[in-house]
Amino acid sequence: MSPVFQATLPSGRLLSGPIAMDNYHLGELLVGEVRAPAQILERTPRMVAQQGLDHLLLQFYHSGTSRVEVAWGEADVGPNTCILFDLAQPATVVAEPVHATNLLLPRALVAETVPNVASLHGHAFDYATDRVSRLFFTCVRELVDCADMLDVHQLPHISQAVAMLGSACLRGRAAARPANEVQLSIAIRQYIERELGSPHLDAEMLAAQFGLSRATLYRQFISEGGVQRFIRERRLLRAMKMLTQPTATGRPRVSTVAYTTGFSDEKTFSRAFKRRFGFLPRETEVGAGVWGRTADTQPVLQSWLKELAA
Repeated sequence: MSPVFQATLPSGRLLSGPIAMDNYHLGELLVGEVRAPAQILERTPRMVAQQGLDHLLLQFYHSGTSRVEVAWGEADVGPNTCILFDLAQPATVVAEPVHATNLLLPRALVAETVPNVASLHGHAFDYATDRVSRLFFTCVRELVDCADMLDVHQLPHISQAVAMLGSACLRGRAAARPANEVQLSIAIRQYIERELGSPHLDAEMLAAQFGLSRATLYRQFISEGGVQRFIRERRLLRAMKMLTQPTATGRPRVSTVAYTTGFSDEKTFSRAFKRRFGFLPRETEVGAGVWGRTADTQPVLQSWLKELAA
């Protein structure tokens, strides 16, 4: 579990029962199954910052219970319940022995149809009674059972189908808003992603582009703390990705990253970066060092997560 959570055993508890984790790489997403003992799992702010992952983890519980703690509060998870983790946000899980089916997918696969999926971080929902959720779970569960028998050429199509079904399930839970408002929200966020490198990207530019008042525009980003905060967060996450993922020419200069992600100067960028992640851009580590292992000994799951982030 170390590529995703820091795990410790609760005081006085012994390992008991079956312990196993299977994962299958389907090209664009990962599916798997876990049987885990009682443990405390932490995804700390520094771990989030150093890894720079922009993925979602969904766990469908078959048995066992957990208490999940995130910034907004706590949630209880049990059998027939799915919990969503946004790996770009911290979380703590206090778990009893658990058996669950896992799905890990890059945010990009659902972001266009579920624009505010980050608001679901730490939220649990019953996948047994809602028909769309049940269909989604059944698809993932059957996929785990047959993953090792699939042909390579089938994987991209299957990954896209799973992502679309997941979007259908999550979209109704992320917000109960009119369809035209959801489409507007999607369009605005797509525009922001395209224009992150522009230093002129701000609320005024967006309001003019979409013909909106500032009040209407702000309502689209209430769950993210406002439009400027959302833009800043997306810029910093993209900067972290550029700094931590190696390229053929090595890591780019800090000044290059600053200008590429829309900051007016390196000093402003470094100050914002440290405020968000707790350390300076020049202190980030490229590649395997970010994960605490060398490339020769890194676990398979760890390397797969990095591939999905590429």
